Amino acid sequence: MFARSHADLHNVRQGVGKLKNLSDRLIGVGPFGIGLDGVLSFVPVAGVVYSAVAGGLLLMHGVRARASMETLAHMGVLLVIDTLLDVPGALPGVGVASGIADTLFTGHKWSANLLLKHMDDTIYLEGTRAQAKGRPDYAELMANIRAGREKRRIVFLG
Repeated sequence: MFARSHADLHNVRQGVGKLKNLSDRLIGVGPFGIGLDGVLSFVPVAGVVYSAVAGGLLLMHGVRARASMETLAHMGVLLVIDTLLDVPGALPGVGVASGIADTLFTGHKWSANLLLKHMDDTIYLEGTRAQAKGRPDYAELMANIRAGREKRRIVFLG
């Protein structure tokens, strides 16, 4: 389930990128794009199913990348809103314009970018903490953290 190597993390990044583009940027013009989430929002049931499944996959990638609970919760809120926009009448004030609102609200893209940024702000070390303690690069990393020169969090993949 969890990523155990840098190759696994690479696959997570690729999966997140593909979902982001498929959901919210299949066709792009300048800074604007539309994806399957926006197109399917006008098809009853299909939009809700796609949005929920794609959102679930993004969250699963977040768990595989060992994202923090705060990041997963933030992603979850964005994805729930995005999915609810596919249900006409589910959100007050949206009504029949839910398809348009869902097309403009790129929750999958925002969640994917949030996860990718979080992964960039994480140092992933293969192996366990005990295995890392014997390596000189780990001692240097810990010294940089203690000195305040390194702010990223550390995740052990072992």
